[in-house]
Amino acid sequence: MVEIKFRQESNGEAFEMTHPKAARVLKDVRAWADTNGFTHVTFWRDAQDAHKLWVQLGEDRLNYWIHDSTFTEGKHETVEMQMDYARGAQRRSAAGYDKFDK
Repeated sequence: MVEIKFRQESNGEAFEMTHPKAARVLKDVRAWADTNGFTHVTFWRDAQDAHKLWVQLGEDRLNYWIHDSTFTEGKHETVEMQMDYARGAQRRSAAGYDKFDK
């Protein structure tokens, strides 16, 4: 089963994504992660901009973020594409190209 977490980047504390429209998005994230072999996905709320949720796939924290409106507005139709972009960022990082992404 895929575990999805939300954490504050400033202090590491967990928080819940409780918006009513988030349930469908979370279901799609879980399905994407399961299909792509990730047992856990973490979204880190940026300390400077609360609307940015930095993506962590497995153990890899990425240089890629998703806007919180994806969850709060229930944008489930875009989440698969966004998670694919995150996986692309993970691959760039693994290949050593992440240093050029800043």
